[in-house]
Amino acid sequence: MKILYAIQGTGNGHMSRAQELLPYFKQYGTVDVLVSGTQSQLDVAFDITYRTKGMSFIASKSGGVHFLKTLLHLRPIRFFKEVFSLPVKKYDLIISDFEPVSAWACKFRNLPCIELSHQCAVKMAESPQPKESFPIGQWVVENYCPSTKQYGVHFQCYNERVFFPIIRNEVKRLNPVDDGYYLVYLTGYSDEAIAEVLIKTNQSWRVYSKESKETTKQENITFCPIDNKKFISDLEKCRGILCGAGFELPAEALFLGKKLMVIPYNNHYEQQCNAEALKRLGIPVLNHLSLAELEPLRHWTERINAVKIHMPDQTALLVEKIVTENVDVKC
Repeated sequence: MKILYAIQGTGNGHMSRAQELLPYFKQYGTVDVLVSGTQSQLDVAFDITYRTKGMSFIASKSGGVHFLKTLLHLRPIRFFKEVFSLPVKKYDLIISDFEPVSAWACKFRNLPCIELSHQCAVKMAESPQPKESFPIGQWVVENYCPSTKQYGVHFQCYNERVFFPIIRNEVKRLNPVDDGYYLVYLTGYSDEAIAEVLIKTNQSWRVYSKESKETTKQENITFCPIDNKKFISDLEKCRGILCGAGFELPAEALFLGKKLMVIPYNNHYEQQCNAEALKRLGIPVLNHLSLAELEPLRHWTERINAVKIHMPDQTALLVEKIVTENVDVKC
């Protein structure tokens, strides 16, 4: 069987998930990999058959999606050339992790496309939804990657086609301990804005920031440049994590049994959905990082314990389900 596994290359989450999934898919046949977008900073250990530009999202300064800049950077002629030049008919199974070129190539040829992503889990009716409406973000999640069947990953199994998070092997191998400090990853806030709030607490903080070029210390805060190996080491030893309401890092925090507090980006549908899901699990959510939210932050560090959630490894089960339920899908 020939399988095409297509990955959205914007950000690291899709790429790291692929590294865990591909060995399982290779047990069932030959796998070619397509990556669209160029914003991932992750070094990968698998061969890439196709590289396309696709339709990448442009991040805003607040960490969400800058829809105007995204629209201005679209190259529709190039995109459709990539779509119609992709030889999808030679594959028996096409899987898209929120990747649009493969999805639309199947759509225009009336071929099946299986979506395997966190985004498709978010939009399922049984998954938690925010009270506030986010029409643009919701439209993007529902239409960016058309598919004929969906399998998702989320913080809980909300239906029979939603599975627990796929945790990186390098995280699964960790032996978590508590060295007393809190780890921070908030790309939507400047170092100055972060320091203004955290300096008012009695806790030790380690902040990973794109602004930092070298490790520096400001009273009770250590600012560190982005470094995956050092970050994972600090993740292993921290007491808790303060981060955005993305998917991969909160999932890893829960897997390791760490304290967790999230701050979702404004006007970001997926993160608002994640925040609602985490809130229902007992995870505290801040609306903003500001002095107005200082007391809830202090309360979390001083009085709240980690939420214990069992996250079994369902990777093999997920891949088996996709293959066995779709082997009759001929492309």
